[in-house]
Amino acid sequence: MENLIRLDDKKVIIRRYKIRPTGKDGATLETSIPREAFEREARRLGLSMQEALERLVAVWRFNDFHGLHLSFELQTEMKEMRVNGHTG
Repeated sequence: MENLIRLDDKKVIIRRYKIRPTGKDGATLETSIPREAFEREARRLGLSMQEALERLVAVWRFNDFHGLHLSFELQTEMKEMRVNGHTG
């Protein structure tokens, strides 16, 4: 099954943020997530902001397409991934 992401450039909100190295020897990079985008996802999932901060993890998807895709998933899903050795 193929998942397509289509953007209507006239409706897309654009925010630019600095990128900071983190971890040992800058092994990972960190950037900000717009609060309004995270709050929208929390509402969509029926969570308060505090619940969302406690229960959600950020999941980046990338590989054979331009850019990155960010979504938020419940931590229980992330724990299952750790068990299977698939964490980023």
